[in-house]
Amino acid sequence: MTEPTETTPASAAQIAALKALRAALLAQHKVLIDYDRQQYEAVFGAVPTGRFVQLFTEDPWFRWLDPVSRLIVALDEWQEQEPPLAEAGIALADEAARLFRRTGGEEDEFGQRYLLALQKSPEAGMGQSQVMAALRATPQSPAPDA
Repeated sequence: MTEPTETTPASAAQIAALKALRAALLAQHKVLIDYDRQQYEAVFGAVPTGRFVQLFTEDPWFRWLDPVSRLIVALDEWQEQEPPLAEAGIALADEAARLFRRTGGEEDEFGQRYLLALQKSPEAGMGQSQVMAALRATPQSPAPDA
């Protein structure tokens, strides 16, 4: 099998795998938004839906979710390419793997807040399982040698 180059079109299998990954990320993103809204409202009180949309896009409380939002948009843009390129798809899968396998170090706000959500929300735990299953089925860069 030949290695993909920057201009190699993605295979139908890779496109399907990345669509499945996007679906898992989108579902997990919704779970995380719902979880974080509950946390926000526990501190600040109930927020009407219209106001919440504004808060979600503007309030620093929710900025930790930006990497997931950007990744979903990047997957959408990749799918819209004619044709989607294999190497770019691998790079997106690699980014998803890095994001959802983080350990939550001191400088990693997403990782810290995500681990907390996994500990407190059974739905987030189930969503993590779905994201990991989708990642296992998605072509990625080879793991670096230990």
